[in-house]
Amino acid sequence: MRRIAIYDLDKTLTRRPTFTPFLIFAAARGGPVRRLLLPFVLLPVWIVAMGLYKAGLYSRTALKTFGMHLMVGRRSPQELARLGTAFARRHLERGGTMPATMHLLEEDRRRGNTVVIATAAFGFYAEAFARAFGVEHVIATRWDGRAIPGGNCYGAEKHARVLAWLDGATGPREGLHLRFVSDSFADAPLLDEADEPIFVSRDAGKRDRARHRGWPAIDGLQSSAALGGSPETAA
Repeated sequence: MRRIAIYDLDKTLTRRPTFTPFLIFAAARGGPVRRLLLPFVLLPVWIVAMGLYKAGLYSRTALKTFGMHLMVGRRSPQELARLGTAFARRHLERGGTMPATMHLLEEDRRRGNTVVIATAAFGFYAEAFARAFGVEHVIATRWDGRAIPGGNCYGAEKHARVLAWLDGATGPREGLHLRFVSDSFADAPLLDEADEPIFVSRDAGKRDRARHRGWPAIDGLQSSAALGGSPETAA
């Protein structure tokens, strides 16, 4: 049986979200005007924009597009790739990873399972995280320098992209075992789709909600020793 293991990124493999830290990282490495304006103008405007999103006045796609124009500006694909690599390295050094899910990922790799990261993060830095984790396949939000083609890879859109990737990479589902690991209830369609769903959260209340929905749940900060010796016992 072929086994596919798909992992979310933010707060599933990494301990902290990545997008706002990336925006700050990019602005701090932009031109002198952007660096000067970062603490006094750009960051306050971004905080207001996030508040408007929470109030329902922005979609996620619109918010992320605005953030890229505000904080990152015009960068070539090559510049973004270099920036994404530097950011991933810095973020992992400072923010760290979730020991429990990294243990599962390392076990999947050791067993020869196909490992995929599926995330709403932008591909140019999600791919840098994937390289750091030894993961070859990435499904992520795209950026063409002006907009987000196809919309944010989140919720129903992520579900559709993962299913399209599975169809192209594996063909029929017969004989395929799918594990999906995420911290987000927005990933409910994929958690329900998976043969082996695993919900990850540091919050005991969220883990209880996940178990009530039929998803095994783990604390992402759990040590690898506490998980037992294999991915199966972690659920």
